[in-house]
Amino acid sequence: FHVIFHPFDGFWDLKHEKRGSVRSAFVILLITIIVYFYNSIGQGYIFNPRPSTAMNIMGAISAVLAPLLLWVVANWCLTTLFEGEGSMKDIFVASCYCLAPLALLILPSTIASNFLIVNEGGILTLLQSVAYIWLGLLLFFAMMVTHDYSVGKNILTCVATIVGMAFIMFIGILFSSLMAKIVSFVTNIIEEISYRL
Repeated sequence: FHVIFHPFDGFWDLKHEKRGSVRSAFVILLITIIVYFYNSIGQGYIFNPRPSTAMNIMGAISAVLAPLLLWVVANWCLTTLFEGEGSMKDIFVASCYCLAPLALLILPSTIASNFLIVNEGGILTLLQSVAYIWLGLLLFFAMMVTHDYSVGKNILTCVATIVGMAFIMFIGILFSSLMAKIVSFVTNIIEEISYRL
């Protein structure tokens, strides 16, 4: 709670005073995944008309874990070039601590969605928007403190990190598409050989 309410002191303590740990980061990450999964299956029917079986736990894991890992890898790659002081472990721990507002605000909004009517849906949207804006601000401050950047350099690095995330996703999609074509090609060759024999 100290980190999310006092980000500069909190992230300084995380890195320099060793107040946080990888284990705590994993606990926060796990809680966020559970809350995200509960949000997908526990929302009131008015706000989420899909059946609760439409979302599985793997979907919740990938929805939280994929952006987090993309952010950590892209940020580490860029800050290594831009003389950042944070290691990959520091970036991962700080980023996981930044997820706390999602758990704190999305859980009550999910519970409230079972009691509110359609006209009061703005309250849920407001809670979720505050959670994501809070997460974004915490990530910004976390990277600034972790890498010991000025505000201007941190803005540039954060924008470059988002571009890097898009680039990594593009390379991943391209690679998976290429691998699928190779597998299909090899399978067709094997089938042709088996027909000839």
